[in-house]
Amino acid sequence: MTRTSPEPRHRGRHFALVSTVVIAVLVIAGSLLAAAAFAQGPQVRAVTGDPASAVAQRDVVVSVRTDQPLDPSSTEGIALEPAAPMQVEVVGASLRVRFLKSLEYATAYRLVVPALRGQTTGTLSSTEYSFTTPPLTMTTLERGGAFERAEGDDAVVRHDLSHGSDATILSAPRIQEYAESGGDTVAVAVDRDGATSVQLARGDGSEATLPLPGRGDVRLLRASSDAGRIGYVFTGSSEDGVQQYTGVLFLADLSDPSAPPRTVAGLDGEPVRTEAWQFVPGSAYLVAQTTDRSLLLVDATGAAPPRVLGQLGDLLSFLPGTTSVVLGGADGLSILDLTSGSVTDVDGTRAIDAAPGTGRLMLAPDAIATWTTVEVTRGAPGRPGALVAAAESGSRIVEVCASPSGRHLAIGVVPDAGPMDGYPARADRVGRRTQIVDATNGDVIADVEGTRPGWCG
Repeated sequence: MTRTSPEPRHRGRHFALVSTVVIAVLVIAGSLLAAAAFAQGPQVRAVTGDPASAVAQRDVVVSVRTDQPLDPSSTEGIALEPAAPMQVEVVGASLRVRFLKSLEYATAYRLVVPALRGQTTGTLSSTEYSFTTPPLTMTTLERGGAFERAEGDDAVVRHDLSHGSDATILSAPRIQEYAESGGDTVAVAVDRDGATSVQLARGDGSEATLPLPGRGDVRLLRASSDAGRIGYVFTGSSEDGVQQYTGVLFLADLSDPSAPPRTVAGLDGEPVRTEAWQFVPGSAYLVAQTTDRSLLLVDATGAAPPRVLGQLGDLLSFLPGTTSVVLGGADGLSILDLTSGSVTDVDGTRAIDAAPGTGRLMLAPDAIATWTTVEVTRGAPGRPGALVAAAESGSRIVEVCASPSGRHLAIGVVPDAGPMDGYPARADRVGRRTQIVDATNGDVIADVEGTRPGWCG
């Protein structure tokens, strides 16, 4: 007869008892930890956003995310050092800080939040977030002389205007134009026979030659780090000579430099032909003006279909720090807000008979820079402006561009006696310089060699 032992039932009761005790201990420990967490006030889990972009854009948002819902009173006492206009709001467990104007370059900022308050517990905590904005930089194209010279390269040079240093980022025997995309630089190089190529210089020092649609002419080179693309207008034939292109807009993906460029297609699926186009700042979109003068909004990644904005005027530029398009027409300037689709006329800017070599540039909805060959002024549209800069004797002003934030101007100045350099496209006068000034008071920030400042697009 086999003996039946009572031990298994005893061990089962013991295991159940131990399990119950362990679970109870864990529950109590978890409750104590949760209570302790809430007792110490909201704790920061992450800070999201790109405050560095606030030097060039308005309305940049930085979010401080915590581990619990916040009371609306958490906005009280928040300060930015040095001070700058901002708007603060509580959204769930996050504190959202919106910088209403562009921040200063090369400046260490400190965001002080003295009273984060939990919505449920009412407990308090404090936090700080520090960041440093990038320096004010600008690139220029320094040409080695006339197109038909025997030696000497052209160079794209980056000027660190905050620290007074220069660095060559790309060079070639002859450079027609260039564009920047984050840390990368692309340039249209031309040989002595006029054949063009597109050269890429990476921020890591590597270089590549990008494939073209075929043999032909490349103009209006643009680049966007937000879209991860470059674009240009191409006129010529495909490599096999079958396809002909006239002023067709192409895009290339810099993440795959060996991939062939693709045409930008309109609503009808046909390649877009244009003489004016630009990337939308801070986005993956671009705006192109087609041959019938219509404006077309295009997703450069191809994820969304193109959208016709209408025949609203000539595409001139973007209002600094915004995604609003500045348009020109016989009735004056207007501003197209791409976020709402609204068009606002700028009073006092009706077109008049202007002398050659003059221009105007919108810096803000209520500020415009006007220039002639001898001076640059700034003021409200339709009203006399204050002098910002003047050409020295023996020289004249040929171009004025605004920095991405609109707080600085790049003024192109050439010597009166300077000869043309003879480049087939984008020719300029030998000896051209670029003067950078404060757009408000005219203080000179720097005076550098070179043409085609990167700000001019």
